[in-house]
Amino acid sequence: MYYSSQPTVVSPEITLFEALFEQNTITPEDNKLFIDCDQPEHYFTRKSLKQEILIFAQGLKDVYNIGFGDVVAICAPNHLDWPVALHAPHVIGAITASIRNGEGDENVVKDSATVNPKLIIAHKDTLCAVRMAAKHVGLQDTHILVFGDQSIDGIRPFRSVLMNHSTPAVPVKLTPQELRTMPIFLYYTSGTTGTKKSVILTNLLMVSMLNSKDPCASPTTRYLSYAKNAHASSLMLTMTLFVKEGQEIYLMKDFSFQALCEAVQKHKIQILVIQPWVAAALAREPLVDNYDISSLTLAYCAGSALDPMTMARFKERHKIALYNVYGMTEVLSALKATPESIERNAVGVLCYGYSAKLVDENGNEVQDGEVGEICLKGHTITPGYYNNPAATAAAFDEEGFFHCGDLFKVDKDGYFYYMSRIKDVIKYYSYHITPPEIEDVLITHPEVSECCAVGHYVEDMATEVPKAFVVLSYSEKKSVTEEELVEYANSRLPEQMRLRGGVVILSELPRSPLGKVQRNALRHQMGQPMKVDPLHSSLGLLTPLPSPTPVIK
Repeated sequence: MYYSSQPTVVSPEITLFEALFEQNTITPEDNKLFIDCDQPEHYFTRKSLKQEILIFAQGLKDVYNIGFGDVVAICAPNHLDWPVALHAPHVIGAITASIRNGEGDENVVKDSATVNPKLIIAHKDTLCAVRMAAKHVGLQDTHILVFGDQSIDGIRPFRSVLMNHSTPAVPVKLTPQELRTMPIFLYYTSGTTGTKKSVILTNLLMVSMLNSKDPCASPTTRYLSYAKNAHASSLMLTMTLFVKEGQEIYLMKDFSFQALCEAVQKHKIQILVIQPWVAAALAREPLVDNYDISSLTLAYCAGSALDPMTMARFKERHKIALYNVYGMTEVLSALKATPESIERNAVGVLCYGYSAKLVDENGNEVQDGEVGEICLKGHTITPGYYNNPAATAAAFDEEGFFHCGDLFKVDKDGYFYYMSRIKDVIKYYSYHITPPEIEDVLITHPEVSECCAVGHYVEDMATEVPKAFVVLSYSEKKSVTEEELVEYANSRLPEQMRLRGGVVILSELPRSPLGKVQRNALRHQMGQPMKVDPLHSSLGLLTPLPSPTPVIK
């Protein structure tokens, strides 16, 4: 069993709204807070955002009779009004459900059915899917609103419906029990390990998360937010932590790698939160040299694990720290990244108030230095899944520990090292191989920008063999071959980890809308290497290519 050595912080029993807008802050109320990246003349200050939230909340009560326990869903890409729509419902005791867009109309319908919203806020790009979802849950078009100032196909803009008055809502007062148990946000799991679930986040959980974080920077520090607001990482950072700290948050609506570089240069951005593939591009792509991004002072990598070589390349090129952070929708803040954890290539140490254990497949705790599933207990862990008691019961053991499904090891000083998702372990005969053990070797090749190792089942051998998919760094001429990469890796890997399934070079690894590598897509088309859209385009469907002969060694 492992316990946090961090100083204990007592979180006040207050609502998230109070923590963000009514506690003392060193940030002047008239400082810019949320800024439209494309149209920076459009922005919210802390004062104007608070006022808009309260007016919106009163509109929810007056027009739609929204109250305690009712769900208001948002299904829209990034928009300057997102924080208004997100925070208004919990001011009056209601719940905001974040429905991810861009994953297909069917998913919007399913996710909406899970939470049964009383009102859905959409966008012109999601309106078709939202109408399908509304019909499925029995809502009329009058219970759909759109971001913006104009009606779209008969659907009214939320500002004209909910903001056309001047009476602010009076925030609800909650008991300590309600602060602990009442949902205020419903955010969805990624679905990479099965059916997506709606994760409950409460006032006390969110306030505790805010208090568990050291200040990232001083007020007026400029932060660029390009990740979709519907993701839990954006909720934790863009929509809460940086609001509390008073950073200038530049909201990017349409992401591309080039647009990110342009925005950093134009707005002199100082903080970025990026995914591993963006970190790899910033570390290796020549395109970066076309822009002055020297304003950057700090970067965090989230979403999935980042290999040590990419971290080193990033630091060498940009001369700033890149923190590799760990979290999931159910666990917003459990491990604290530190300068020492960077030096050790570790994720970090336990945050205050947390305990952890690492267990084997039989539920027995493993010894120090051994790999096991991380199980966590702490104040920023979800109380469960919305309308899904069976999944909630399955996620926690009899001691109250949440089972994360991730493999870690811990050193003698209490630093935690991410190894792999349990489901991604490659089982070669009696050996259990975590993909990063192979990926950390392949990524050291000077022409490799990204890589992903998976298990390829071979019927004649009745076992999985390691196989790798590789993205090369940009250059005018590609000289390295798949065979040479196999030889490079195999000469540096133990016998059992050698790439008996070969290497396939791709233009890009397939990714989910969350930016996570879709290992299942690689496994399912193992005999048909895939080609996807180039680095700077949006994510597209996978296109099979003619199958090459795998290199077996």
